[in-house]
Amino acid sequence: MDSVGGLLRDHGLDPVRIHTEQFSALPAINPGVTSTAALRPHQPPGPPGSGPLITFARSGITTPWSPAHAALLDLAEACDVPTRWSCRTGVCHTCVTHLVSGETTYTTPPLEPPEPGTVLVCCSRPTTEVVLDL
Repeated sequence: MDSVGGLLRDHGLDPVRIHTEQFSALPAINPGVTSTAALRPHQPPGPPGSGPLITFARSGITTPWSPAHAALLDLAEACDVPTRWSCRTGVCHTCVTHLVSGETTYTTPPLEPPEPGTVLVCCSRPTTEVVLDL
């Protein structure tokens, strides 16, 4: 919108007559996508969970699920596993991840389900042992 306003001013439109409203959120925070210090994936801090095992296949991390994490994305972040995400509500599908094996459930039903064999890690929890392509 700023570019459009600038173009209109450049073409002689009186700035008083230019009205804009921006509809957006703050820029997304995408660990593992934007430039940040690379951290080696590790076990999450604190006592181990007692739930099913979650394996981040590419990162080489297997850890038991803990209900202390709101979603698989939260566990990935606790382990410093690089993960794409944006909305955390199942709307944008930025976090869609290949589900190698296992089953999950959604804590918040996504606006549109992802392709079969994938899962939205931002709003899902495991119901069995899970292997993710992360």
